[in-house]
Formats: sequence, C-alpha cells, structure tokens
Amino acid sequence: MAAAVSLARTGPQPSAPKRQRALAQAMRDAAEVLGNTPSIAKQSYVDPRLVDAYTSGETIDPARAASAESEVRALLYR
Repeated sequence: MAAAVSLARTGPQPSAPKRQRALAQAMRDAAEVLGNTPSIAKQSYVDPRLVDAYTSGETIDPARAASAESEVRALLYR
C-alpha cells in the first residue's frame, strides 16, 4: 500500500526517467514501512501489476489514499 500511495502522490510522469525516479521512491517508501531494502520490497512485496499500471499512467486516487487497500484492489483487479 505504501508504494501505491507514493505513486499516487507523485502522479503520472511524462518521461521514462521521471517514472523511474517515482518508482524508485515508491520502493524506498515501501521498504521503509516493511523494514527491508527497496530491492526486497520490489521483488517480494510490491505487486508487479502496480508497477505496470503506473507505467501505463494509472494510479489510485491520491485523495483517497486513506482507503488505499480498496483503491489498489480496484486498480489491479479490473
């Protein structure tokens, strides 16, 4: 959820380098919550469909970050 909220707050980015920076930050944010490294967070905890959705320009609604779990499910299970 931390990665999804981080990406939603950053919002879609117009260029590949900016998207990569946003994804790296999201993995750092998830790792901080999990007490792991960003690499472990990405490999083991962050659903790859979340990354794919972000790369396609989709995020959860940042105004609804408090209910991130239901927002993420809606994004991933369309």
